[in-house]
Amino acid sequence: MEIDEKIEQLYREMYELLYAYAYSALHDHAQAEDAVQDTFRIACAKRTELFSCPNPNGWLRITLKHVIYGLWHKDSNKEKLLTYLTANIEQSVIDEIDVDVLFSDMADSEEYQLIKRIAIDEFSMSELARELGISVEACKKRVQRARKRLQRKIRRK
Repeated sequence: MEIDEKIEQLYREMYELLYAYAYSALHDHAQAEDAVQDTFRIACAKRTELFSCPNPNGWLRITLKHVIYGLWHKDSNKEKLLTYLTANIEQSVIDEIDVDVLFSDMADSEEYQLIKRIAIDEFSMSELARELGISVEACKKRVQRARKRLQRKIRRK
């Protein structure tokens, strides 16, 4: 049997079990389905590793766990950023924000990276200033300006 056929067979055998596990962890049908699909994408990319393993079913379950942990971490980071950025913004504005849309076009911006270092990575101003090679006061100003720009964007959403 060829490797592609083996992966297809594993997919047929394991999909329902993996989906049930993902759904129990994520409580969202679409996310659970995406997590299982991502698990099989990884399996295809690492097919040699998968089939050199004595228990391919177990390998898939462990990979799915890692995919789910990644999704949880991603969601947790978004919440930290949103909490940091929405201080002093009225709740009705916050309730209407789609976090995925809000951050989707910011990932490469310098402002987003500064805020991310403070809110998610929990850098102090002095640590961030040292990383950027600037004074603490200059760092505070950059973060302050970045936060204001991103807050204006939130208010416009």
